[in-house]
Amino acid sequence: MAVLSPARFSLKLALVALALCLCIALSTHGVLAADDAPKDAADKAQGGSKSSGDRDLTLNSNGVLGSTTDSSSGSNAISLSGSSDSPSSSSSNKFGISLNGDSSDSSDSGSTPSKSTSGSKATSTSSGSSNGQPGRIVMKTPPQSVESPLFEIASKVKLQWDYDNNMKSAPSLITIRGQMPSGYFQPGTTKPLYWFIAQNVSASPKAYTWDTVTQSPPGYTLREGTGYKMYIYDSSIGWENSTHVYPGKLFQFMLPFSMYNSRYAQSNDGVPKNYNPNAGSRSASVAAGASTALLAALLAAFAI
Repeated sequence: MAVLSPARFSLKLALVALALCLCIALSTHGVLAADDAPKDAADKAQGGSKSSGDRDLTLNSNGVLGSTTDSSSGSNAISLSGSSDSPSSSSSNKFGISLNGDSSDSSDSGSTPSKSTSGSKATSTSSGSSNGQPGRIVMKTPPQSVESPLFEIASKVKLQWDYDNNMKSAPSLITIRGQMPSGYFQPGTTKPLYWFIAQNVSASPKAYTWDTVTQSPPGYTLREGTGYKMYIYDSSIGWENSTHVYPGKLFQFMLPFSMYNSRYAQSNDGVPKNYNPNAGSRSASVAAGASTALLAALLAAFAI
């Protein structure tokens, strides 16, 4: 039996050790690949869908974005603040609440209560309100805390609301009206441009879905920008009288909002559908190279 010299024995031992290291490396690589497989599969299933974080910039669950404020103060700002382009033509106090009842709404159907009529007194008595305050809308979607939500153009915007404790005679029909930003006027005038989003629809669901494609201003296109406004009011009270105080009945609600165009699809131009950058051929090439090195080390060890 031939006796190995110390030098040859050390070399052979080193090659065997190298072979063992390569085996361990291959095993570890296989485990890591197995661990990454569920994540790769999940990524592939998701494809090019938007992440929840992308949508939270605009919708939360429905795509809204805006600076937050205290819900009670936000409600007062929307319901009570005066505006130079307020739809009401009657005089108002410093809180923007009109107190005279000599105007009427010629565009909406239904009765228009007036404080100077006996019908108005009957309404106040039958409302059951003890503090003389009108009822107000409290938005749920978009949240009341979002001062100026951001809606996507060519999308369907979900609206949901409730009423505060002063609401004693909830409306049966409501009208939702939109106002274009400053710079848009009714044809031939300098009056603000309004359009109907929904007219005389049932108020009982306390919700509405606005289709920004089919329910846009006639002859105009919704564009990116700020300065839009949305009004919700009792159809039986009417547009002109909706800022009058009728105890226990709905006071006009105004929501400022902005519009934006989603460019998510453009960010994926040229990328194959369901492409997964983690599923390349790098793992297979590494495994093949490691297997070749292991075989060469084992042959060299036994050849010495």
